[in-house]
Amino acid sequence: MRTLSRAYQPGDEAQINRLYLSLTGRDRTPAEFAWEWLDTWAGRGSMNLLFDLDREEGDQLVAQYSLIPTPLSVLGHVMLAGKTENCMSHPDVRGTGLYSAHERECFEREKERYSFFFTTAGQVAGGAVRRVRTKLGYVAFDDWANYTLWLDEGALHEDVLSILTSRRAGLRRAAPALSVLLTGLVWRYGVVRRPRSCRHRVVARRPEDAPLDEIAGLWDRNRRLYGVSVERNVAYLRWRVNEDPHVDHEYLVMRGDDGLLGYAVTFAQGDDLHLVDIIVDGARKDLFACLLAALVERGRELGCARIKCLTLRRSALLPGRLRSAGFVDASSLAPHTLFRKPPPRQFLVYIPDALRGEEEITDNAAWYITALVMEGLPRT
Repeated sequence: MRTLSRAYQPGDEAQINRLYLSLTGRDRTPAEFAWEWLDTWAGRGSMNLLFDLDREEGDQLVAQYSLIPTPLSVLGHVMLAGKTENCMSHPDVRGTGLYSAHERECFEREKERYSFFFTTAGQVAGGAVRRVRTKLGYVAFDDWANYTLWLDEGALHEDVLSILTSRRAGLRRAAPALSVLLTGLVWRYGVVRRPRSCRHRVVARRPEDAPLDEIAGLWDRNRRLYGVSVERNVAYLRWRVNEDPHVDHEYLVMRGDDGLLGYAVTFAQGDDLHLVDIIVDGARKDLFACLLAALVERGRELGCARIKCLTLRRSALLPGRLRSAGFVDASSLAPHTLFRKPPPRQFLVYIPDALRGEEEITDNAAWYITALVMEGLPRT
C-alpha cells in the first residue's frame, strides 16, 4: 500500500464528506462542513488526512485525525485546546494499525498548536477510541450525565418504563408496577425542589440580538470561579451558538439593577428543551435558581415535556445546582447503576506536563463543562 499523509487542502471535502457519510449516515452539506472546519472562531480546524494511493481516484481517503480549536479557561488562564472530532478510518484499514500510527504521528505535530487536548466520545467503536488515546497519554477522566427535569408526568412515566424494560435492566415483568412507584418518587422530587419564580428580569433573545459583549464581560469577571471550562469569548460564542447551522438557539438573559447577572443558551427539539450553557455572576446558588426558574417557565411556554442538560458526572458545581432545582441524572434511574460504578470512559483529557502537578486540574469536581463543547448537532 502506497500512502500519503498530509493536511487538508481545498477540494478534499468531497472525499471527507463521502467517508463521513458512509460511517455516520449523515449527508453533510458543504456549508455545514465549512462552518465546522474551515470557518471556526479561530480559523481552520486541524484536519490530518491519510490517503491510500493504490485505491481508485476520488476514493483514496482512508483515515482522518482532526481537531477543533476550543478556547479553554484553566483555573483562570486561557489556553487553546484541541478537541478531537470526526476522527475516522475506512473499514478496509481497520485492524491494520494504520490509523493509530497516523494519529500518533499527527498528535505530536499538533502539540505545536494546542496546549490541551480532550475527547468527548471515548466510548465509541467499542472503546477503540479510548484505547488509542490513552496510549498517547490521555486520561479517561469522566463520563457524561444527562440531567433531566420533567415538566410532564406522563412523559416521565414513559421514560421510566422505557428504562426499566430495557435489556440491561432485566425487569420486564416487574417494570409496570415499579415504573408507577419510581415515577411518583421522581415527580415529587422535581415538584418539591423546582424553583418557583425569578425576582430578576429574564428575557429571551434571538442569537443576533444577544448581548455577546456583556456575556463575555460577565465571564471575564467570573472565569476563575468556574475552574476548568470553555472560555466564553465573543468570537467563540458567535461561531458555536449564533452561526450553528444545525439548530436554532435562544439566549435567556438575566439582568439586575446593576447589569447582566447571568445567561443561558437553549434550543428546543421535539418535546425537549436542551440547556446548552448557563453562567451566573459569582456562581451564586440563588442566581442559578432564579435563572433555572425562568428556564422552566420558558419550557412551559414552548410546550416542552422535559428540560435536559448535559454535563460531566463527577463535576461539582453544575450537577449540584441542577439537583437543587429538581433535575435528575436520567441514567441513575436504571437499577443496574445502583450496583455498578464503572471507571470513566467517555470524556478523555490530555493535560500538558507543566500542569499535571496542579491538583485542582486533575480534580473532577473542579471542572465545569456543558454542551457548549459539543459539535452543535441535534440530539439523538
